[in-house]
Amino acid sequence: MTGLEIFYTILAALSGIGVFIFGMKILGDNLEAVAGDRIKKMFAVIDKNSLVGVGIGATTTAVIQSSAAVTVMLIGFVNAGLMSLTQAASVVYGANIGTTITAQIVALGFGGIKNVQLTVIFAAFAGIGAFMILFAKKDLLKKIGTIVCGLGMIFVGLTVMGDSMESFKEAPVIVNALASIKHPLLLVVLGAIVTALIQSSSAVSGLVITMSAAGIMSFPQAMYIIIGSNIGTCVTSFICSIGTCTNAKRVAVIHLTFNLLGSIIFMLTDLFAHYADLLMRWFDTVQIQIAMLHTIFNVATTIILLPFTKLMVKFATLVIPDKKGKVDDDTPRLYYLNDQVLTSPPLAVANVKREILNMYTLARQNLNLALDAITTLDISKLDSFNVTEAKLNYLNKEITKFLVRVSNTDISEWDAKLIGSAHHTVSHLERIGDYAENIFEYAQKLKEDKLSFSEDSLEEINKLREALDNLFDMAYKIYDEELPELIPTLYTYEQITDDMKVLMGDKHVERLNQGVCNPETGAIYLTLASDCERIADHVTSVANATKSFARPKKIHPQKA
Repeated sequence: MTGLEIFYTILAALSGIGVFIFGMKILGDNLEAVAGDRIKKMFAVIDKNSLVGVGIGATTTAVIQSSAAVTVMLIGFVNAGLMSLTQAASVVYGANIGTTITAQIVALGFGGIKNVQLTVIFAAFAGIGAFMILFAKKDLLKKIGTIVCGLGMIFVGLTVMGDSMESFKEAPVIVNALASIKHPLLLVVLGAIVTALIQSSSAVSGLVITMSAAGIMSFPQAMYIIIGSNIGTCVTSFICSIGTCTNAKRVAVIHLTFNLLGSIIFMLTDLFAHYADLLMRWFDTVQIQIAMLHTIFNVATTIILLPFTKLMVKFATLVIPDKKGKVDDDTPRLYYLNDQVLTSPPLAVANVKREILNMYTLARQNLNLALDAITTLDISKLDSFNVTEAKLNYLNKEITKFLVRVSNTDISEWDAKLIGSAHHTVSHLERIGDYAENIFEYAQKLKEDKLSFSEDSLEEINKLREALDNLFDMAYKIYDEELPELIPTLYTYEQITDDMKVLMGDKHVERLNQGVCNPETGAIYLTLASDCERIADHVTSVANATKSFARPKKIHPQKA
């Protein structure tokens, strides 16, 4: 081959790699969008059972086609306090298993079955998917078309890569250069570096398979590069752990430790087990050999290291020790939202909902402090109240900013409705906080002027507070569990607050006529009743938001 021909062949190889990686990305992103609800449910059931975590990690990674992406999600969850370090460790193990499904698909398609050229058949999916995208009317069908197109693009990329590798066989300089790299450690390092640059072990697997199938790389060479790729994929998680909490950084350490220990165990046992000979004896084609190596390596590493999860966690704790001094929890911050969760839009939407419920709890907490203050005239909790009010104002601004960012990602129709309604919901919660602030100021006014409510007035305030408590409980349940069918019941509690406002007004006039209370105290009393009634309206609006995004419940026929 001439120098120009080699140059063109390199360009062809790069184009094949590019199409392969892009195909994987759109396949994974749209599979995640379609299966987003199931992924959210899977992560919600992670408990102390390590095997459950392994299964969820493997399944999720098989869906979104990226162990690095799953690890990034875990970093976000641990950073938000949604998952313990031990739980995250088991999911990391499963993610390493799930990522091998790509190599299995590639090996099956690239090798074919007897005289059937599956690569050509699968590559045709790119065109089929493109037509589905063009002509489908429903969003779900468009996403399915994109999934089909992505799968086809993977094999289009493989075909281009395969053709370029066949051309490389005619360039002795390149073949000899690759053949000269034989030392296992050097090959492992090469695999780690290439994967770190591409940030996809699956793409490296596809490249290695095409090179091996073309005969310009031996299976033993491919084997060690694949082992190295498992180490290189950890770079992404380390990058994403920057700026997160201590435990989130430890997830990245566990990810790297798992793959490093697995590679060391493999290299040491290979000295007498000779895995290359075994795999070449067990499987016919080099494609299958590479795919099976990838799967067996990660499954075996998981089986070996799973019993030592607690030790892995302790090791990560030693590497990333706790910061000296206590963390100041008074500092306003987002509890469940960060850049990491944006890598998975469906889970980002789920965390938006968690953050809103957290804001709801804070708003209710401040209302309770305010009502305590105005009924007891004990304003000693003012500093605590102000800290929470600062948190509410911060959350209002930051959640709103995050909603804009989530809106620009690929989310489902129902998730888009939740995000659309969330703008108003956050505003309602911020207003509840403002009314609570007003009520606390009334308490301060009463305290300063040495005024107080009568026994009858306090009894009426407590009845109003009881109605608000019921309203808050019901609204939380409706929003959290998406139960708009309970809204009619909620309205009964709201009506009680409306009735109490009217009653308090009437009673105040009676007491004023009897000379029981003075006008200044009465003005505060009436304003308090009005503020509580408006708070009830805002709480009801939060619950009403579920009408827009709650999915229809499946009705199962009753058995006779």
